[in-house]
Amino acid sequence: MAQPSIKPRFLSRLLGTPTPDPAFKSPRAIAIFVLLVIAGLAGDLLSKHYVFQSMLSSPQVRKELEIMRPYVVGNLTSKQVLHSLPPQPVGRWLQWRLSLNDGIVFGLEMPRSIVAAASVVAILLTTGLFSLSSRRAWVMHAALALILVGALGNLYDRLFSSVQIPLDSLEPIRYHVRDFIDLTRIRIGGIYYKWIFNVADIFLVIGVVLLMAHQWRTQKKSQP
Repeated sequence: MAQPSIKPRFLSRLLGTPTPDPAFKSPRAIAIFVLLVIAGLAGDLLSKHYVFQSMLSSPQVRKELEIMRPYVVGNLTSKQVLHSLPPQPVGRWLQWRLSLNDGIVFGLEMPRSIVAAASVVAILLTTGLFSLSSRRAWVMHAALALILVGALGNLYDRLFSSVQIPLDSLEPIRYHVRDFIDLTRIRIGGIYYKWIFNVADIFLVIGVVLLMAHQWRTQKKSQP
């Protein structure tokens, strides 16, 4: 007599009850998942390109660079110059500030090869979980798509990004994650969020929260 297959506990909790209709057999589920990933990735990459290009070509920044020109050559790196540029206010609490990160979240430093490998693992894991999930688990699909967008958007930067500051003496900055969303003007009881982030980071956080909510709901339904 054949023994029933047993899924790992963490996978069972995440995927819920096994289904005869997994997502990888549903053209509709695949199409929606792929469209969400494409739309989110486009939003991330286009926003990075637009903000960096518009700010680096703005009269305010060019004037600031001309003032800095005599002090830059031989003294400051391209990255130091970029991080010293003034922010651009967008609203009461929001401003754009150009920043480059060669590590992981919160600016933690880590070799680029390890970060890229971890991103690839995350990509494989999210696509694998989507394939094995129920075709009707729309919340989980949306969560995994957002997590995949976060991984792909920042992985693209680590592999292909290049930022050129408009000063002839400065070399382009390559293979750094482009960040620009600055909420440091928000103060809550003397506490503020000091890190600069991007759209991919937002999608990644939302995706993780949605996935946790899906897992909590799945566990609750499975309880007697």
